[in-house]
Amino acid sequence: MSNVTQASSSGQGVFCVVCGSDQTRLARDNLQDFEYSVVPEEPLTAWECSSCRSQFLEPRPSEVVLSTFYPEDYHCYNEDHGGFAKQLVAARARRRSKQYRNFLGGNSGRLFDVGAGDCRHFDELRGSLDLECAGVELNPQMAEAGRARGYDIHDGTLEELDITEMVGTFDIVSMNHVLEHVINPIEVVRRCYSLLRPGGYIVGQLPCFSSWEARAFGRAWGGYHFPRHLQMFSAEGLRHLLSSCGLSEPSARSALHVQTALSLQNATIRAGWHPKMRYGKSPAYGAFLLAAVPFEIAAFACNRGGIMNFSARRPIASGPEAIPR
Repeated sequence: MSNVTQASSSGQGVFCVVCGSDQTRLARDNLQDFEYSVVPEEPLTAWECSSCRSQFLEPRPSEVVLSTFYPEDYHCYNEDHGGFAKQLVAARARRRSKQYRNFLGGNSGRLFDVGAGDCRHFDELRGSLDLECAGVELNPQMAEAGRARGYDIHDGTLEELDITEMVGTFDIVSMNHVLEHVINPIEVVRRCYSLLRPGGYIVGQLPCFSSWEARAFGRAWGGYHFPRHLQMFSAEGLRHLLSSCGLSEPSARSALHVQTALSLQNATIRAGWHPKMRYGKSPAYGAFLLAAVPFEIAAFACNRGGIMNFSARRPIASGPEAIPR
């Protein structure tokens, strides 16, 4: 049996996994993993949708194959962020706490996180909020680390999780740098809708294909994160996906971030540099971070940053039934 999931063909190409349009074209082949040198057994190409301006990889990998794209030294498994990066992580936690407080209308509520990792971010949020936290995590070792911290963390993917007892019980469902990794983003958003109580919010962050950074760096753009990012959303495409799944007030705006540092690193590697890598970062990554700051500030000010925050709300008038179709 094939290790990839083939998309349905149309006269123009393949159907867009973000908006469902058949107005797609082959955009890039011969993409490269600049961070971990993973080479998929089955060649993957990037297709672009003329309707929503997003890109996505084809053919779609299976769950089994997808797990092989993540090496043991994947950056999300790293607990040592370093001085400057550690300050950025702490600032991000403060911003998210403020955002969640606004959504909750107070300090208390229930949060479900898709891709919960080892739940260090739960500890950070609970430093200023009274949150009951739960989630799902693909990596079993990371999920166990989250449970060791005292949180209700399920192994596996949201697509496979039995959510029967959790339908309509959460105030916030968060997905930070997750939706770009999943095989079926529409199904994932539908299940997030189902988890929310009426009036609850889905929030998250991911790379933005409709950005200055993506245009400037091309194949070296950090948002490709090939082959682990299966879709590269435009702001327009992401808002369309949220709305099509029954969510209201869809928002997608640039976030203050430093992904351009990764794009700079990728560009130098593409040019022929061969540094020793640790957790996907070269010894010069700190310098790339500092160099990226002016560009990132300008892109953020113009809402053309390479990373975007998103949010949407389950309508208050929606009933308790699960996933909208």
